[in-house]
Parts: sequence; C-alpha cells; structure tokens
Amino acid sequence: MTPSSFTFRLTVPNDPDGIAVLAAVAAHAVEYAKIDAGAAAAFIERVRDAAATAMAPSTGESCLVVFTAAAGELTVTIGEQSASQALPA
Repeated sequence: MTPSSFTFRLTVPNDPDGIAVLAAVAAHAVEYAKIDAGAAAAFIERVRDAAATAMAPSTGESCLVVFTAAAGELTVTIGEQSASQALPA
C-alpha cells in the first residue's frame, strides 16, 4: 500500500449518518494520497454528493463503498455513484 496505490472497502448503513462517515474517511484518504487542500475539499464535497445520491432510496440495506488509488486517480465508489480526483504527480 502506497499513497498512489491502495484499495479498501467499507460497508456503511444506508442512512444519512453514513454520509458524514464517508466524508471523514475521504478526508483521511486525500491526506494519505497527499492531495492538496483545495482539491481535497472539492473531492470530499463530491464524495458527500455521491453518498447522498446513493443513499437517497434508503432501503435500509447497507452500501458497499470502495476507495481506490490507481492509475493516477483516487476514486470512491458508493453503490452506483462515484467521485474521482487526480493524484499528485
């Protein structure tokens, strides 16, 4: 595992509290990946938006969330939604 190559998965409850959890984990991911503060803040907001969309149906089931840094990009996939950010060169 390196700042430009990692994958981890979480399962979060499909409810509004999960959005804050994913934003906090995204904050740790951008810090680890050494993404600058401005780009990091915008990425975390995109993660929040993707989480809100993915969790909107609120079926009561859990959501699988995958954080991946690969091929020069950090991507968070939440159900059918995703958010990406270029990694520093």
